Amino acid sequence: MLKKMRNTLTAMSVLYLLLGIIMLIFPAQVSDFICYLVGLMFIFLGVSAVVMYVKEDMKTAFTGFTLVFGILFGAFGVYIVLNPKLLASFIPLVVGIFLLVDSVSKLSVAFDLRKSEYKDWWQMMIVAFIILACGLVLIMNPFGVVKVSIMVIGGILIALSISNIFAVYSYSKVIEK
Repeated sequence: MLKKMRNTLTAMSVLYLLLGIIMLIFPAQVSDFICYLVGLMFIFLGVSAVVMYVKEDMKTAFTGFTLVFGILFGAFGVYIVLNPKLLASFIPLVVGIFLLVDSVSKLSVAFDLRKSEYKDWWQMMIVAFIILACGLVLIMNPFGVVKVSIMVIGGILIALSISNIFAVYSYSKVIEK
């Protein structure tokens, strides 16, 4: 089980590293891609709901809601595709929340390492606080310059990747004892 967890965390770390590098090099394109993808998902959901309504033989209040939500989702999707910068301004907020959750997880790892008497537990604690600070910055200023935020998020993902590899290595050392 430890080997499976270690492999999963290592794979996630490599993915974070690659995403981070891409976000550092192509921040505007990443932002636009995310927005277009979300917009297309809403359009797909909207069209699917309208098709469901049209195919339904028995019209009820529920199917009426399906039509309304289908039209609203489709319209929202088109709006996002036509105005990607609006949605892009929320990306830092969402990533900031993700980082807060991850920092709490890292703090838990640091305390577990300390209980296991691992001598370098404090390094994980420092990493957790750095990730916490980055998350708070993104949450407190989510509507700042999106391009810079995407680049910062890329850097944070690279740091997160490194901290995950460190956590895997540290836990492996503790368990091997």
